[in-house]
Amino acid sequence: MTRKLIDEYELWGFKLNVKKPEYIAIGDTSRDLQLQDGKGIIGHVNEYTYFGVRITKDGNQEPEINDRINRGLAAITELNSILWDCDVTPKTKTHIYHAVVKSTITYAAETGCLKAKMVAKLNSTEMDFW
Repeated sequence: MTRKLIDEYELWGFKLNVKKPEYIAIGDTSRDLQLQDGKGIIGHVNEYTYFGVRITKDGNQEPEINDRINRGLAAITELNSILWDCDVTPKTKTHIYHAVVKSTITYAAETGCLKAKMVAKLNSTEMDFW
């Protein structure tokens, strides 16, 4: 498979940079991939970030969810001056919560199966806002 990819790239005048690529195999004993004809090695990793979402080798989403919660709490801290302002209506505060905090916390959360403990942690973050 990698040979075909490299050959196709070379056909179009591209060169594969084998120093950067990494791969992750979930639930498998990983090893480095040796490219044919000694063209390089693609290394395996135990943790990979894909489109801003951290994926671990064992499929555990807990570190990613904890990071999301911390980012949400940081957003709440930044919004404190708005939250305590009496001139801002509760409806506006709700819109701000959904636009800033909730979107930060739940980003990519629908892509995997969450345990009840993680769902409870996500829901409890909302209490910090109100």
